[in-house]
Amino acid sequence: MTNAQLSLEIAKRHKVSVLLARVLILRGVKTLEESDRWLNWDIPCEHDPFLMKNMDKAIELISNVRENKKKAWIYGDYDLDGISGAAILAGALGDWGLSVNWMLPNRFDGGYGLSAGTLQKMKDAGAECLILIDTGITAREEIKAAKEFGMQVLVLDHHKPSGEGLPIADAILDPFLEDCQYPNKSLCAAGVAYKFLYALYQKTGKPLSDLEEYLPLVSLGTLADIVPLNAENMCLVRKGMGKFLDSHCLAVKILYDKFATDKNFVNSNDIHYRMAPLLNAPGRMESPDAALKFLLCKDEEEIGSLYSKLVECNTERRKIELDIHVQAIKRLEEIYGNDLPKVLIIDSLEWNIGVVGIVAARIAQEYKRPTAIISVQSDGVAVASARSAGSFNWHAALFPCRDIFTRWGGHVKAAGFNIAAEKINELRTRMEEQANIQDFTPVMEESIQYDLEVSLSELSLKFLGELKRLEPFGNENSYPVFLARQVAVKGFRVLNGGHLRFYAVHGRVSIPAIAFNKMHLADSLQKGNVDLVFEVRSNVYQGVESVQLIVQGVI
Repeated sequence: MTNAQLSLEIAKRHKVSVLLARVLILRGVKTLEESDRWLNWDIPCEHDPFLMKNMDKAIELISNVRENKKKAWIYGDYDLDGISGAAILAGALGDWGLSVNWMLPNRFDGGYGLSAGTLQKMKDAGAECLILIDTGITAREEIKAAKEFGMQVLVLDHHKPSGEGLPIADAILDPFLEDCQYPNKSLCAAGVAYKFLYALYQKTGKPLSDLEEYLPLVSLGTLADIVPLNAENMCLVRKGMGKFLDSHCLAVKILYDKFATDKNFVNSNDIHYRMAPLLNAPGRMESPDAALKFLLCKDEEEIGSLYSKLVECNTERRKIELDIHVQAIKRLEEIYGNDLPKVLIIDSLEWNIGVVGIVAARIAQEYKRPTAIISVQSDGVAVASARSAGSFNWHAALFPCRDIFTRWGGHVKAAGFNIAAEKINELRTRMEEQANIQDFTPVMEESIQYDLEVSLSELSLKFLGELKRLEPFGNENSYPVFLARQVAVKGFRVLNGGHLRFYAVHGRVSIPAIAFNKMHLADSLQKGNVDLVFEVRSNVYQGVESVQLIVQGVI
């Protein structure tokens, strides 16, 4: 069957447009049965949690903790995946009857991961069992200390082991463990927490329907951590998105009411760009505790003040982020001038370490180079957050250089580390060596990529409704980008902030279009007909929904 024939069959089978069927084929769909997985949200795609190595051991451990009425403490992370995972565990284990408290790290006071100070605090508070979520797989010394304190330790993580041996915990759940048969190696921490609880409830007879309340938190953690949207992750996020509408959780209700752009549907854009920044903001500005308290709050009066706190932190975060971005560009020019290396290492005194990761991502995108933004503290410790560009692998680059870090960790695309300030120049040299080893070359003039060539007449509110069936969008399921040729530009004007607005016209079809932060396209758009690359989105104004093009470029 040719692709053209398959697209017709998919359209007929699922009662969708041929255009949506063509998008599916570009997603790798080769059969009608494969199209079912994408378009039928009821098809189960979850794996048996007992395939995860040590699952029975983890359940036995936590069951003994409850049976013996021991005090359990959950220790998470300061980003949304770790916060969501901690909220899921605290809520569900509390519902199950466990005596549970929690603590989160503070990046301004101790940094990432478990530390001797936080261990001592939990010991003094009577902790007898320590549950680590989104951290712990490399915490060999810290977990050794916890064991010496007499604590039982359960690790739920989704990061790769360091290669230097596992911590001696009582049980470790991590899809990356050697010989772990769990097929989905791309679970986020909230996903690992959910799979553990699913197995626990299943084993102990507690109704699995009780876990559904926590599915929106799984969707928050999965999308915020930008893990690949494989079949199981997509299934979990879809379930969570569907539960926003009728959740009994006060925090989820507020997030839905405040940030769902479509009042009948929570989409991945709402989570990526509206909910996640809000919930991450406290951890970037001060302590992440307010976000976790918000997600767990059951008091209608208290949750209002917690929400106000999140908004306040997010507003301040935006301001500081913009200030540091301007300063970082200036510092970049001071360090390198016009001779930019392959890897940008930009340091300054006491930048806010909560937002340096966001700034690193922006500069990496602007300069098409992997970027580390480093804040040198008054004690001489330099705290860095790094983001990738192109094919550069931060984890692979940092691992051979781990001898110069006091702390480090991360993924292919993002990493963090602490380093003595006097070693920053050595870091610059060694990262350039790693870029050469990886054969990485910055590509400043990247070609504009698109999925399909279309006519503007194919784009309608009906098609936008069909696109929702491909949700969630994210890593390995990007929002589709289209090309329309010979588009006439009418009513062109420049908006404040360097944005461009016009009408894209094909014959009798006219669709509003906007190009955000793309003043460089102004001349091209005013020269006549253009080949336009764009996303098609919904725009709601005064209660009326219409189609709008979000311009990516011209070719």
